[in-house]
Amino acid sequence: MSSSSQSSAFRRRRWQLLSAATAVPLLASGLAVLQAPAQAAPSKPTATAKPSATHKVTLVTGDVVTVTTTADGKQIADVDRPDSAVGGVKIQQIKGDLFVVPDEAVPLLGTDRLDRRLFNVTDLIEMGYDDAKSAAVPLIATYTQPRSGAAVEPTAPQGSRLTRKLKDIHGAVLSTEKKQARTFWSSVAPQGSATLGAGVAKLWLDGRVKANLKESVPLIGATEAWAAGYTGKGVKVAVLDTGIDVNHPDFAGLIDGTASFVPDEAVTDVNGHGTHVAGTIVGSGAASGGDNKGVAPGADLFVGKVLGGAEGYGQDSWVMAGMQWAAESGADVVNMSLGDSYPTDGSDPMSQTVDALSARYGTLFVIAAGNAGPESISAPGAAASALTVAATDKQDRLAGFSSTGPLAHSGGMKPDIAAPGVDITAPRSSQMTGGGEGSYRTLSGTSMATPHVAGAAAILAQQHPDWTGAQLKEHLMSTAKGLDGGYSPYEVGTGRLDVAAAVHTTIRGTGSLLFGNHTWPHEPSDAAVTKNLTFTNPGPAAVTLNLALTGGGPFTLGATTVSVPAGGTAAVPVTGDPRTAPAGRHADYVTATDAATGQPVTRTSVALLKEEERYDLNIKLVGRDGKPAAGWVGINLAGDVSPWSVYVDGSTTMRMAPGTYTVAGYLDVAGEKADRSGLAVLVDPETVLKDGSADVVLDASRAHLLQTEAPERTEDRQRKVDFNVHYKGLDPYTDYRGAYVLPPTYDDVYVAPTEPMEQGEFMLTTRWRKGEPQLGLSTSDGRLQLDTLVQAGSSLGTATDRLDAVYAGNGAAAAYKKVKAKGRAVVIERSDEVPPQERTEAAVAAGAKALIVVNDGVGALMEYVGESAIPVATVHRDAGKALVAMARAATHKLTVKQTRYTPFVYDLTRDYPGQVPDRALVYKPAKGDLARIDARYYSAAGGRSAEGYRSDFTLSPSFNLPEREWHPGTRTEWVTPGQVWREFHTQGVDGVLPWSMVSGDNTYAKGSATRLDWFAPATRPGQSESFGVYNSRWQNHMTWNVQAWASASDTMRLGGYLPWGETPSHLQVFQGDRLIHDNPVGGDMQWQEVPVGNLPYRAVLDVERPGDVFRLSTRTHTAWTFMSDTVDSDSFEPFSVLNLDYKLESDLHGDLKAGARQQIALKPVSMDLGTVPGTVTTVALDVSYDDGATWQKVTLAKGTDGSWTGSFTTAAKPGGFVSVRASAETDSGFSVKNEIIRAYGLR
Repeated sequence: MSSSSQSSAFRRRRWQLLSAATAVPLLASGLAVLQAPAQAAPSKPTATAKPSATHKVTLVTGDVVTVTTTADGKQIADVDRPDSAVGGVKIQQIKGDLFVVPDEAVPLLGTDRLDRRLFNVTDLIEMGYDDAKSAAVPLIATYTQPRSGAAVEPTAPQGSRLTRKLKDIHGAVLSTEKKQARTFWSSVAPQGSATLGAGVAKLWLDGRVKANLKESVPLIGATEAWAAGYTGKGVKVAVLDTGIDVNHPDFAGLIDGTASFVPDEAVTDVNGHGTHVAGTIVGSGAASGGDNKGVAPGADLFVGKVLGGAEGYGQDSWVMAGMQWAAESGADVVNMSLGDSYPTDGSDPMSQTVDALSARYGTLFVIAAGNAGPESISAPGAAASALTVAATDKQDRLAGFSSTGPLAHSGGMKPDIAAPGVDITAPRSSQMTGGGEGSYRTLSGTSMATPHVAGAAAILAQQHPDWTGAQLKEHLMSTAKGLDGGYSPYEVGTGRLDVAAAVHTTIRGTGSLLFGNHTWPHEPSDAAVTKNLTFTNPGPAAVTLNLALTGGGPFTLGATTVSVPAGGTAAVPVTGDPRTAPAGRHADYVTATDAATGQPVTRTSVALLKEEERYDLNIKLVGRDGKPAAGWVGINLAGDVSPWSVYVDGSTTMRMAPGTYTVAGYLDVAGEKADRSGLAVLVDPETVLKDGSADVVLDASRAHLLQTEAPERTEDRQRKVDFNVHYKGLDPYTDYRGAYVLPPTYDDVYVAPTEPMEQGEFMLTTRWRKGEPQLGLSTSDGRLQLDTLVQAGSSLGTATDRLDAVYAGNGAAAAYKKVKAKGRAVVIERSDEVPPQERTEAAVAAGAKALIVVNDGVGALMEYVGESAIPVATVHRDAGKALVAMARAATHKLTVKQTRYTPFVYDLTRDYPGQVPDRALVYKPAKGDLARIDARYYSAAGGRSAEGYRSDFTLSPSFNLPEREWHPGTRTEWVTPGQVWREFHTQGVDGVLPWSMVSGDNTYAKGSATRLDWFAPATRPGQSESFGVYNSRWQNHMTWNVQAWASASDTMRLGGYLPWGETPSHLQVFQGDRLIHDNPVGGDMQWQEVPVGNLPYRAVLDVERPGDVFRLSTRTHTAWTFMSDTVDSDSFEPFSVLNLDYKLESDLHGDLKAGARQQIALKPVSMDLGTVPGTVTTVALDVSYDDGATWQKVTLAKGTDGSWTGSFTTAAKPGGFVSVRASAETDSGFSVKNEIIRAYGLR
């Protein structure tokens, strides 16, 4: 593309790289997908929120993803990379969700250090975290907790702001301004590391959950216990939390002891969590007239502060010290509404401390299950002796946030019981800031459920002062209320806390029985397990119980009745037999009812885990040299929603369920020469795991070099290898898709051959974009011509210079003392001793005109060199040796040719449907084998920074990296014929009001030549078929979505738009004479209900944009009349609207010659790309030279191609403008009237 001789800091961000398909981890969670119920009535199709259907999302890594969804459901995604980014970007589409994962994040995802939702662009947009709605990346960080020494205090890494500390998960809420995202990422993610830095253990996307004793206390039956005389009086209850507001009226006279285990902090509660929890247990309700009284208002309260700071956090040692203090102080019950974020089996130090203290002192530790959802119970709630509490709402439904079991690794049964934990109102600490006003506040969480159970334990301990903590736990569990809703013991334990039942029930039953975790293979190793369900009767009379299983399953009772003697015990054997059950998780309840009254007495949870069928999937990685290799491998099970990622060092064995697997990896390998690096793309599309183990060998020694060459000297601008696996009989949403646009640091690309799939379809496609080298480097005699790589941050212009070459060692400032570098090309050898920015600054300070860095390692070198004032490029190690020798001799000149914007490009694709063949992969087309595009890029406002890309659509979504452009300019563009292409360009990317245009789908024939005009005048409202939402009907609803700033050039149908809402825009839509829609701030109408039938409509759109930014087409007024009928369809259907294309040759600034005769053609077209409705009867045109104050008629004549042509003589004075007013009508009720102020300029 030709351009002015501008030179500015060069940015590699847009061409450094997209990649895809390595399955990033996905151990912790799947993706929830809402589905319509069977036989549901059709729902309204979803329209885009804004006409552009384009969203920008800044990731935590600082990468900016732009996603455009088109009317036909295709997606275009491009990634704008930060200057300092390393590697590519792995991209996946899973169940319709688009994941964009930079290479820098892959090891961290593989070790479960990052929440995958941080890279789910679809979810981020749906949650309102796109750049238009959110200026920050919302994060939750959990921090490392060493097993010895002090835990890491949550702090804000550089580039972020700590807004709240999260004591329960030893974490913090972080807010990272999106403009600081890269700074933040660099501070927490050391390059190449599989662990985070800055003390951060894991980063999560911040998702929220909200947290009235007036309702919850009666709900659990506490008021009945009070009526029976039990308020917890005389029972010691310790709360280990954030402290307490000792002056709150609800605690007057109730606090018997306090201690702080937070260094340098008193027991005061500046966080408020501890006050809220304590109030739920013992609060008198004095500040609410007794309404918010706690569960056990008569208990003695001890408060241990183990979580500190205004936001509340703690270290393991503080918590364990608090537990020790509470037990030694004689606490009967200890409430711990806290926990860490790591699912555990109870073998961790905190859980072990709970068990040790419980056994030694008989203390009951009541601990929150956590707020992290399925299979997430962590320390200390995983302790076997803890009474672990889940949260329900006041309708006895499990809270969505409540952590559930089983325990990690062991399959142990947790939680033990549930209690109200949603919207709980309890005392508010006056010592805190925020959290509302007044004496109470409302919170949700298992932290709020736990004190309900602790209070109940205090009541029970008053009633039975001789009971141990284990007995209290067992009785509370066995007397819990069963819940409707089909909940499992792994979700709610034995049920929801029932204080009244606990107080009034004499019999105590075993709380839970686990019958083992039985691993595959099962026969003949499986065996039935029998355990005793024991009933204890401290009462004066024997009780006969009837026993039953609520669901059956693999469990049987040794007896269905049992008599429990007065003051004694009785046991009934219960058997869990894995041989009688299918694989899976089995759980049930044993209920005991009084044989005399039929009333429920006890409930016992029973469970058995039988591992589903598993076989060994043996994976081997082999390098190009035939030796074992190491790298990340993605594994996808057909139909699954979440692939796995595993690091394979030579070989590994995965224990997997039977099914069809795709295994893929990207392996670093040696290139074609000793100093060149390579990447091998290795895909095994189909391995069936069934009835035994299976082997997968990803063998780079069989891979062939991808050779894609243009018919002239070029350099690679982008290289993409893209594959898709479709599994037969499954929804395409389950396809395994990957696209990888390689970083420039890889020299050579290899692809291994594949076998045809038997139960599916495989496609691999390659895409190369090539252009003129950005920095050409050769000797004046032409003997030495080197490939270079311009560095991120480097300046790059359009000059060609012949420069003396000099050598400056490692490039340190000291190396220039005896070097005459001013006005010369300086050659240096890279060294770790001199950072990239330092070596660049030294060259600039010495007056160098160019800096050439010879790499000291293998492969192409790419480093961020800062904002350099001179061009900086690297050359390969071995090729650079001759350059070093020449520079040392200082006898040669170098020709340094800078090409900031290439005057030509080659977009070359090659498809491999079915399989990758075992042969040379060569594509070397001649120009005659390609299609030529003569692209013209207009800019009425002078030189403007721009960017653009051309998407290939063999596979969708299409992933792209926009490249920088300069408009106005021309460019010759060669493309592979027969390929579906779609283009997108934006002007003013570095300024205000960026202006974007998108084409439709275009296919070009071999040997063809096509002219494409971008941003050409005149600019008027229009629509491209590739845009997100058409003008369309769905039953009796209408959508209007015209892009206000589309080029009217007849070379290609384009949609054009400015940022939504930032320029004046007003749309009115009428049905007949009745106004049905008035949008004073936009040009769209979304799903407006309209009358039934084929009726006339009129739409009027007025838009403006500032002349100091755009100069031309500063204001347009367009009115359309059209007919639209009811659509009896469950999907939207486009309707026709008449529009006008303009053909009038101007220069690239949109100017016409003043005082000259001009030929113009107007062509009526249908905006939905169909045929023009009816027959065009009239086309008219007027022109104005005074911004529409007066008009002059232009006579038009109808041509044979549907165009109407005429001529006019422009005003004689240069510097003015030509406005146009055009109209067209058909005989079928369709018309368009279009007025464009300053459509063209005059020169």
